[in-house]
Amino acid sequence: MEPETISQEVNSTADSISGQPSALPPALEIIGASLKEKVRIYISRAAEIEQHLRAKPGEWGKFQAEFNAAINNIFREIMEFERINLLAGRPDRVLKLKKLFVNRLREIFLKGPYNLWSFKKPYGYAGDFKIIEDIYQNSPTSFGFERLFDNYFQMSAISVAVRNRKEDFKRLVVNFCNERKHEPLRILSLAAGSCRDIKEILTGGELKNQRVVFDVSDNERKALEYGKELLAGFPNINYFCENAFKIRLSRAVKFFTDRRYDFVYAAGLFDYLTHKASVRMVKNLKEFLKPGAGLAIATVRDKYSNPSVHYMEWVGDWNLVYRTDEEFQSIFIDAGIKAEKLGFQYEQQGIMVYVIIKDHRNDQ
Repeated sequence: MEPETISQEVNSTADSISGQPSALPPALEIIGASLKEKVRIYISRAAEIEQHLRAKPGEWGKFQAEFNAAINNIFREIMEFERINLLAGRPDRVLKLKKLFVNRLREIFLKGPYNLWSFKKPYGYAGDFKIIEDIYQNSPTSFGFERLFDNYFQMSAISVAVRNRKEDFKRLVVNFCNERKHEPLRILSLAAGSCRDIKEILTGGELKNQRVVFDVSDNERKALEYGKELLAGFPNINYFCENAFKIRLSRAVKFFTDRRYDFVYAAGLFDYLTHKASVRMVKNLKEFLKPGAGLAIATVRDKYSNPSVHYMEWVGDWNLVYRTDEEFQSIFIDAGIKAEKLGFQYEQQGIMVYVIIKDHRNDQ
C-alpha cells in the first residue's frame, strides 16, 4: 500500500474509532483523537525514513530510537484506549478498534522477518521453536527499514522476558542439580523447543553434577531435530516427540511415569493452556515425579503486565493466556497441591511468574 493510500486509510480508520463525539465520554474522545494523530505522524515520518534507508540501508541505527518511541506511543495509546473502554463497560469499542486495526493498519507494521514469521506461523502455531530461538539468539541480520522492525521486536518487553525466563530456568535447574551433586538425576523439559537452555547449562561451567540425564519432549519434530543438532556430542540426552497437551489426558501419563523424574520444568507451555487444561496437566505431572522431586512452571502474568501485548497480538497474531498471580496459584490448588508448597519467583520485568514446587508429597 502506498503512503498516500495508507494515510487515507488512517484517516478513515481513526475517524471510525472516534465515533460520534456526543455518544462518548470526553476521555474517549481525547484518546481517539490522540491515537489518530500518533498514527498519522508515524506514517508520515516512516515514509521519510524508509526512503532514506532504501538508498543507505546500513544507516538504520540513526533512526532506531525515534522509531521505537513512535511505535511505543501508538501501542501505549491502544492499551490505554482498551483500559478505559473496558472500565466503562464498552468492550465492543475495543473489538471495533482491533478489527479496524487488523483490516486496515496491520500491514503498516507487519514488516521484518520476525513479525512475518509470527504472523504467518509456518509450523501452524504461534511461539514455535524457531521464533523462540531467534529471540534467544537476538542477532538480527536484516538491513534498511526492516531492521528497525527486527530490532524493535527483539527489544520489546516480551522478547526480553523470554530471554530472562531462559536464564532464570537455567539457574533453577543448575541449582537443583548442584544441591544433589552426588546423586544420579533425571530431568524432563516439557515443550523443550530448541533446547538452547540445555546447551547453555551443559557448557556454562556451573553444573557440578555430572550424573544428570535430560529427557527432552516436544511435539514438533523439527524442534527435536534442531535440538539434536545443537546438542550433538553430548551424552545422556533423550528426545521424545510427544504432544505435551496430551499429558492432561490420563492415557498419556504412563509413557512418562515409567521413567519418573527428579525435576520437571515447563517454561512456555502454560502460556497456551486454559485453566481446566492446566489443572489436569499439573495433576498428571505430579505422577511423573519421584518423592522429593521438583517441579517448575512459568506463565505470563496479567495482560497489562506485558507492555508488548497489543503489538504482539494485533500485529503478530501471537496470543497468550494471561493470568493474575491468584489465577496462577489456583491452578495448583485445584490440582491438589497445598498452598504452602508453592514458591513464587518473578521475571525481572514482572511480566512472568514461576511456581517452584519442591517435594510434592503429602499434598492431599
